[in-house]
Amino acid sequence: MEKIKVVLVDDDMMSRNTVKKYLENNPTYEISADFSNGKSALEWLRKNRIDILLCDMQMPEMNGVELMGNIHIIDEYLPIIAISSFDDFQYVRGSLINGAANYLLKHELTKKQLIYVLEQVRERYHIVPEGKEVLHKNGYCIFNETDFQEKAIKKMVEEGKIAFECKNIVIAAISPDYKLLDGIHSIEYKQDIRNAIIDTLKQILGEKYQYLIYITEKEEIIILLSFAEECSTLFILDTMTNFIRRLQRQVIRMLDMTLTIIMGEIHRELSETLKETKIMQHLMEDKFYMGGNRVIPIVGVKKLKYSKKELPRDIVEQSFFALQQKMPECVIIMNDIMEIMEKEKYYKENIIKYCKEFLKKTVEVELAKKAEVDIVIERIVNYEFFEQYRIEMIEFLNKKIKEYWKEERKQYSAQIQHILEYIEENYTSDLSLEQCAEIIGISYSYLSKEFKKETGVRFVEYLNHMRINKAKSLLIRQEKSMKEIVQMVGFRNYNYFFKVFKELEGMTPSEFLTKK
Repeated sequence: MEKIKVVLVDDDMMSRNTVKKYLENNPTYEISADFSNGKSALEWLRKNRIDILLCDMQMPEMNGVELMGNIHIIDEYLPIIAISSFDDFQYVRGSLINGAANYLLKHELTKKQLIYVLEQVRERYHIVPEGKEVLHKNGYCIFNETDFQEKAIKKMVEEGKIAFECKNIVIAAISPDYKLLDGIHSIEYKQDIRNAIIDTLKQILGEKYQYLIYITEKEEIIILLSFAEECSTLFILDTMTNFIRRLQRQVIRMLDMTLTIIMGEIHRELSETLKETKIMQHLMEDKFYMGGNRVIPIVGVKKLKYSKKELPRDIVEQSFFALQQKMPECVIIMNDIMEIMEKEKYYKENIIKYCKEFLKKTVEVELAKKAEVDIVIERIVNYEFFEQYRIEMIEFLNKKIKEYWKEERKQYSAQIQHILEYIEENYTSDLSLEQCAEIIGISYSYLSKEFKKETGVRFVEYLNHMRINKAKSLLIRQEKSMKEIVQMVGFRNYNYFFKVFKELEGMTPSEFLTKK
């Protein structure tokens, strides 16, 4: 079904984006083109037919009343809906005198109100969509990869559908460094940002340069600029540099967002340019590890090599064991895992896979609730950078471990809580009950009695159990020798470690390792 074609003219980019958002995926109406000034709109309307015009009243160079007068010379019966940011009789009067079909105030503009006014105009003017193809000849946006091919582009040029000379072309790949927040629909958010950046591009380039825009599946923006009549390479490069700098400044100022941009070379032929776009899209993947907010010249840039390796099973098992025991070492192990993945340059999909697996384990061991884990998983699948995964996983795990131990120790008196925290921090040293009693200023016999009464075990039993758990975690990892492990967990010698391990686990350390 053909839609009613609407053109929007407003010098305020955010206002244009709001109207476009309201009409996005509307079954009846579509925005065929939008302009930031009356002169550009007027020039375009001389060559294209539309059904309804939405026009801001207050614009520089040519205000809405002047534009309406000029448009009705071209198309006497084109219905125009006037829009203004303030309720002023003179603008209302001026728009109505010049034949406005209706009037909207920006501060009252809602999706419902916009559709209502469009429906009134459609019924009053008996508008039926003609089904004609309307293209923005300069700055045409391509969303389909099949249309972003040499043959398809040249065909549109030959048929006069787009204005673009296929020579002396410079290309830039633009990827927004998205700031995804909780509660925001990621797909809609990315599309809104992409549309705002395209609007900014159009404002900067205006009608001075011929250009094409291609939107990739990842919402990256590929822009091709034609300098067909320009012979100076230096001038072309300077123009591109100034254009990129201006784009960066405006996006930071208007959207509070940075961009990652890859700058291409100058190509005489369209075919060479399109080959370079493929290279750029592959290079843009490296932003995941390299970080954003950079302008990268394509010359001399090497693609990162990614690893298809799985994480070593030993460290995965160690992380799950430490998680099951709610050991504070979970955080250290998680950091080790992240360092392995960063060093080896794991594919993003593999990182997400492990993070999901680990997060689900926190629910299984009752460290976290499913609802809060679901929120984290929803967030991480849209992350742009590896560092975001590292921070998210370590901060979430650290928070849940601290919450667990804080809640767990609530059942104990302040004195015993103090001792338990001291043991956790100093279990690798030569600890004794006498030393702990001296630290909190009570007698050895009183502490011994209270410790057994509150924890259900003697001091030495609690300490040994903690040390053996730490040892089991290190044994699973298989990176340290038995001698190193004994020293690391605070036992005086191997024989005593062996004896305690067998008493608590019912097997020797070697048997435990073989079993694992």
